[in-house]
Amino acid sequence: MNYRIARSAILLLALAACGKNTLSPSTQETASGDALDDQAVAVGIMPDPDDVEFAGRFETRSDLGTDKFCAVSNGTQQFNIGFLAVYGPESKCEGTGTATIKGQTVRVVLTGQGSCSFDARYDGIELRFPGTVESGCSTYCSANANLSGTHYFMVQPGDEAARQTLGRDTERLCG
Repeated sequence: MNYRIARSAILLLALAACGKNTLSPSTQETASGDALDDQAVAVGIMPDPDDVEFAGRFETRSDLGTDKFCAVSNGTQQFNIGFLAVYGPESKCEGTGTATIKGQTVRVVLTGQGSCSFDARYDGIELRFPGTVESGCSTYCSANANLSGTHYFMVQPGDEAARQTLGRDTERLCG
């Protein structure tokens, strides 16, 4: 028997012998985590997930440049959005579209350069695009650039701040 297989079998038997699934949290552990989250919300360390502001200007800075995202409320549950992901002086992804929020899921639909839609995650502080996006999203990027896995941090809330977000090819991403 292969050494790796034998070692894996022993580990699985040891876990089974414990009499409980050690890979998932117990009810008590989950309740404790929820209580800590509630305390963090109460003192302002974490945003309240039921009262998250999405309209605003988001940024992430790196040695390659500043990635930008903006969202302006259009009066419904939908937002007009724009983004710029920088990969150097000549390489980028840039586009505009709409976003709809449900809980921590943000449905992004880009318009104007091809079919591109995906679900991002927003926790009230950071917006994360998924690690892979559909192939149609590449039409929003120059060579050697990809918007997969990009992320943005809220730097200034509000529609007015979002409208001031500058792009490269698009003067105002949420203008």
